[in-house]
Amino acid sequence: MAEGGRDHPRQMVALCPNCHAMKDRGTSREALRALLRQVASTEHERWSGESSATS
Repeated sequence: MAEGGRDHPRQMVALCPNCHAMKDRGTSREALRALLRQVASTEHERWSGESSATS
């Protein structure tokens, strides 16, 4: 959201405080963010039955 993204379940993952800090300030934060985006999208699709091609 800080960079203009949507506030949508497809882009959300619940994180503990330590993992959130790693996502924001960790040395591998860009790789972690990419992984989390993929996990959020895949799990949203799995639970909603919604295809990522329709968004």
